[in-house]
Amino acid sequence: MVDNELAEVLRSGPFERALRAAIRARGLSLDRLHARLRERGVHVSLSSLSYWQRGRSRPERAASLAAVRELEGILSLPEYALIGLLGPPRPRGRRPGTLTVLSHHEQVVVGAGRGHRVSARVVLRAAAPGLDRYVVAHQPGTRLLRTEGCRPGRGDDDGTGPLTELIFPHPLAPGETHIVEYVTAVAAADRYDRRLRDPVEQHLVQVRFTGGRLPVRCFHTWSPDASAPPGDAGELRVDAFGTAHLVDTGARPGVRGIRWEWV
Repeated sequence: MVDNELAEVLRSGPFERALRAAIRARGLSLDRLHARLRERGVHVSLSSLSYWQRGRSRPERAASLAAVRELEGILSLPEYALIGLLGPPRPRGRRPGTLTVLSHHEQVVVGAGRGHRVSARVVLRAAAPGLDRYVVAHQPGTRLLRTEGCRPGRGDDDGTGPLTELIFPHPLAPGETHIVEYVTAVAAADRYDRRLRDPVEQHLVQVRFTGGRLPVRCFHTWSPDASAPPGDAGELRVDAFGTAHLVDTGARPGVRGIRWEWV
């Protein structure tokens, strides 16, 4: 049972404060917590536990995240109570290819109003054990509305736009695939950009114009750098159903999308 004070810090974070509060609420010393982890076959150093609860470091590797999952059980916390407070991993040079993005499909609905609605479906495959989350990068002005096949973890911003952490129902085994879906609202603009942090085997963006208004021209846009505005990379056709789309196979990290011009 989680008391009110602990429940509040589990909602608000940060991770280190929630971990300290949970340990205090259960009356466990770090030595005893360390011993309980070893009893479960989890080998994490006593110094790491100390650093985690003091905020000097945080668990990021698959083995460390697995240890946090065990801590949730030992401390009688709800599933993902601590994991959900961990933000996206800090950059450490080139990221290892532990999750392969097999496909990322997006449909953008542009209505008569001032905002766009985006429905996305991402197919992922694990290349290492214990992976239980995927971080999606958005353009500025994006709000997450709902998810399926995952739940949102803690958000962040890397200086070029918001990041959303999508947490899977269970850690993936090597080679296991998983599908996550999410819906976002995007601030009004005459374009839609997708920031890809990792390579994508197939990236599809489809823009559907509703409300009886069609643009006069559409363009595929691209930039290899998230800090630089995307430039035109080719013109796209708007079909009889009021849609334009872009398909990339072997899409590289960067910013790609579609922009349009009205009369």
